[in-house]
Amino acid sequence: MKSQPQQHRSAARPQYKLLSLALASCLPFASLTVHGDELEDLKAQIQALSNRLSELEAAKAPKAAAEPTAAVKTDQDGKKMDPAGSNVTLYNNGNTSLKMYGLVEATVSRATNQGPSGQPASGFQVAWFSGNRLGFDVEHGLGFGKDLGMPDLKVISKLESEFELPTGDMDTANVLFNRDAWVGLYSDSLGKLTLGRQNTLTRDFTNTWGDPYGAAEVTTKEGGYSNVNNFKQFIFYSGGPTGTRYNSAIEWKKKFDDDHVVVGAAYAFGSAGAGGSGDVGNGGSIPGDFTNGTAQAVSVAYNHLELADGVVLNANVSYDRGNNHDLISQSEMLGGNIVVGPFRLNAGFGHYTAQQGVNNSAGTRTDTPWTVSMKYTMNQTDFALGYQQMKGKHAGFNGGGKIINPFGNTSGVTTVADGSRNTVYTSVMYHADSQTDFYVAADYLKVTGDWVFGDALGNGNKFGAGQQFKGETELATGVRFKF
Repeated sequence: MKSQPQQHRSAARPQYKLLSLALASCLPFASLTVHGDELEDLKAQIQALSNRLSELEAAKAPKAAAEPTAAVKTDQDGKKMDPAGSNVTLYNNGNTSLKMYGLVEATVSRATNQGPSGQPASGFQVAWFSGNRLGFDVEHGLGFGKDLGMPDLKVISKLESEFELPTGDMDTANVLFNRDAWVGLYSDSLGKLTLGRQNTLTRDFTNTWGDPYGAAEVTTKEGGYSNVNNFKQFIFYSGGPTGTRYNSAIEWKKKFDDDHVVVGAAYAFGSAGAGGSGDVGNGGSIPGDFTNGTAQAVSVAYNHLELADGVVLNANVSYDRGNNHDLISQSEMLGGNIVVGPFRLNAGFGHYTAQQGVNNSAGTRTDTPWTVSMKYTMNQTDFALGYQQMKGKHAGFNGGGKIINPFGNTSGVTTVADGSRNTVYTSVMYHADSQTDFYVAADYLKVTGDWVFGDALGNGNKFGAGQQFKGETELATGVRFKF
């Protein structure tokens, strides 16, 4: 039998109440003709009917939403959740939250010296500023945190993939979550502890001054540099044996003194060892070897130091070390930025050394990179300008005849050279709203000495028979959308 429509049931409830009242009003007259025990039975039946009606009404009433726990009221940096944020909430029961987010960027560019005779090339390229991505953030409150004095204690996880917009290809073939695949714990008093594939620790700190496009202050969140252009390579000085992301890593970050101080420490295991994990980078250990492919790093940042009225300094220092095929690479990085109203000036330098060749037979490479950049914001538009120099002595070549990126595999080096890679760049970015950006950008790259860089064809800066090009100019325009 079909149940009555909701409006019929709702309309019938007053009739049930009237029936109860009518029966109750008859009790004085019924008492004249019934015995006492029968009267008590009748009272009990009426009370039972009244209780049942109340239960039915309560069951049909809409339930109030569960009050979110302290753990899911904040994000993975401990900041209060923004209800108006662009992330898409897939699930939230008040104690477990699953959010989806993404970024899609299209870039059309023109670059010189892309062919054997120096021909230019035009068309779509991999996104200039940000890798296209799709990701998921998960947070789950742990009830026993209250007993430990950490009511905001929660499990956190991030899974993030990257794809290339011109083709839809995965950024790293056959690797679904190549940007992030980690799980961890967070509370204000514990800090952020993460385990798995994630940014190198140094990268998260130096992104505040490595170019003008990162955040001004260090947080416990991951940070990045720009994506594919001639000034992105500065990021490799903040890398490790598996590139600018660790495999099989443990990282800890903690904020102190009202977020003014942020400290961090990291250790990455060799990721191709006995655990059976595939290694998409250049490092990785072998079974029984617990040093090859490992990395260690420590970083300290100070945020928002007021130098004068309206003048703020943010600074950080990092030590980064990697063991790649039993050859040690390490960097020391120091830099920061000064913010004055809408103007921001960034600067920093580093010192990098790398053993090269079997048993360091090719000698130690020494680099002294530095960079300076600025950004000025006027209404909804950012104007940026920057310069960087990657200067190396005794830098080794890979098998393709190019200078190896910092923290790369130097075990096969037999030939070395001195030189530098110098890049000036600029951009104008219009923020149409909080989710959409339009931009134009350009850079000019020049190499000195015997430094050899790679182009889109993989030729380095030497083309044809005896031809050599020492510079390259790129022009680009694009749109970026975040959700």
